[in-house]
This record gives sequence, C-alpha cells and structure tokens, in this order.
Amino acid sequence: MQSKVMSGVLVVTLLAAGGCGSDDTTDSAAPGASSAAQGRGPGGPGGGGMGNMQTFTAVNLNTDGDSPGGANTAEVVTAAKAFLATLDATTLDKVSFDFTDNQSRQTWSNYPATTVARKGVALKDLTEAQRTAALAMLKVALSDDGYQQVLNIQKSDDYLNSLGGQGADGFGSLVDYFVAVYGTPSATDPFMIQFGGHHLARNLTYNGTKVSQTPQFVGSEPTSFQVDGKTVAPVEPESDSMFAMVAALSADQKTAAKLTSGTYDDLLMGPTHDDGTFPASEGLAVSGLSAAQKKLVTAAMTAYVADLPADAAAKSLAKYQSELDSTKIAWANNTGPSDESSYIRIDGPSVWIEFINTRSMSTPNIHYHSVYRDKTNDYGSTKPS
Repeated sequence: MQSKVMSGVLVVTLLAAGGCGSDDTTDSAAPGASSAAQGRGPGGPGGGGMGNMQTFTAVNLNTDGDSPGGANTAEVVTAAKAFLATLDATTLDKVSFDFTDNQSRQTWSNYPATTVARKGVALKDLTEAQRTAALAMLKVALSDDGYQQVLNIQKSDDYLNSLGGQGADGFGSLVDYFVAVYGTPSATDPFMIQFGGHHLARNLTYNGTKVSQTPQFVGSEPTSFQVDGKTVAPVEPESDSMFAMVAALSADQKTAAKLTSGTYDDLLMGPTHDDGTFPASEGLAVSGLSAAQKKLVTAAMTAYVADLPADAAAKSLAKYQSELDSTKIAWANNTGPSDESSYIRIDGPSVWIEFINTRSMSTPNIHYHSVYRDKTNDYGSTKPS
C-alpha cells in the first residue's frame, strides 16, 4: 500500500494482485469507469488478475444526509456497545476509527480482502464470543433478509475456497470479511458500522433517527450453488426483480431504454467512485410506464431498500416512490439473467442502482455484481465532494 498527499486530499493506492473483476474477451462490452479502475486479466478464484488497482480518494462528507428516518438506532447502539465491550484493548484499537476518517469509511470493494485490504478486523481474528457479538450487531442493523444475504455471500466464499486452486485459501466466510466501527455508537451523534469483504459492502451510517445503508455492494460467484443439498442464491431477490423489470418492457420501450452512451463490462459507480458525480440521466422515463410496469420498478428498488429493518426500509422506499416519475430505467449489452454482460440501471433523483453480469474466472459462467447508492444520502452525507 502506498499513501501520499495530493492536492490537499489523502490518496491511498492499493495495488491488487488478484480478485474479482471482469474478463475482457467479450465482444459487446467496452470498459466502464469501474472496470477501468479495477483492471482485468487472468487470476485466481473469484476472477480478476494481476495488475488490478483500486484507488480510494478521501472526499468531503457531511452529516446532513437526506434520510427519511425510521432507524432503530437505539437497538443498534446497544448491540454495537455490546460488541465493542467484548474486545481487548489491542483489538478494540483495530476495530475503532474516528467518524471523520473519510478515507477509511470509503474503503470498500468487490474484491477479496487479500487483494484490496479492508479496515477493521477480520472475523477469523476474533474469538467465537467476539464474532458472535459482531454478527449480532449486524443482525440488529439489518432486516432478516438483509442479514441472511450477508451470510449467503459469505457462503459463496466458502464455496470458492472448496474449489481449490491458486489463491483459493484466501477465500472463506471468516478470512475475507472485516468489521469496523467509526465514531462512538450513540442515539444522537453520528457513527457508522462497516462490514464487508469479497462481493459485500455494508456501510451503515446513523445520525439520530436517520440512517444510510449506501454505498451498498452485493455480488456472488457463482450466482447459485449447493450447500448441504440446498440451493443458495445470495443475490436472487435483486437479480430476479431487475431482470423482471426489463423483461416486462415492450419492444419500443426496450429500444427507448437502451443506453446510447456506451456499453459496460462492470459497474460505473462501484468502489472508488465517491465524488458525488453521477452520469447524466439516460434511458426510459418511468412516468410513461403502465401501472403494472411501475410496480416492477418499485419491486426492484424494494429488493435493495428492504435490507434495512421494516420502518426505515418503508420510509426509504416511500422517498424513492415519490420520485418515481422523475426516475429512468436503462440497459446495455444484453438483458438475460445468464447472458454475457447484461447491464441494468435504475436512476432517480436520489436512487441509483446498477446490476451487471460479469465474467467469472473460477467458475464457468457469469456472476453477479450490483451496487446501490443514494445520491443524497451516501455515507449519511448530502453530497460527497
């Protein structure tokens, strides 16, 4: 890791030696902004390869995020304090960061932690009691479905590990997932819980009754797998709803929704894109859709929003629904669940959701990447800059 001060901001450059990226052999996709930052090529399990790079540049964050509220902050504070109370002084120091440490708060990735180092402490370095308390904190902060998705994404890392091969020992539900706490958990003052690893980023920022769960990244390689005879599909709610939304378009609507600005081989607003600048709005206006089609757009947004407990999720969804007539949906490359580089976007005044099928490097088919951001509430800040 190399760090330096550039133009008044701290820039940390991480040279990644492997990880989860996209293949460059597809005909349909030119590099998106995110993939250009990540690089591509052959690598170990999970995809990606030598020469990958992600650069985290600290931006200005405020605490004025446009959250509609509904957070279960008091319960999260109790669980967070219980977790922190289990730690010895050395581990507590590794887990705890200043809330104003913006560069660390922005350090999340789709890549394995062996490729892009995370902040905090790995689950493997906690005792069983500490690990139980950490997961209990996360369980309180998320809905049942949101918490189960975390566990299922961790299982996909165990699955990749079971495949063996070069670098496979770097994967696993304990070795690849880290937890950090920013600020002092409080019912009145801002703090943040960060949990993530390969294909997972949960950035949960609280400020009184306000909460932000973005930036949020979920993904899975493979898209589904078997555990004890049962199928596990960690990103199924998001994939099913996003593909259903596009599948319901008429031929003319689908033509109007196709992006003309380019094609993509990964997410545009994934990790490292925190300056608050989003692409110009493109695609098909939701205002022109039928009532049934609008319900599918709402269902797709719900798949992401509902990772928060019910009250906060309902308030966030209501915010996005109030902006539905100013929201657009779009696609590029392909639109099938198993097609190469299928790319789907929801772009509203606040909500930004991207979903893409990326090329797998350790398993034979595509796998899923998706990012959910709130333009007015990422990191609990109105507009990072």
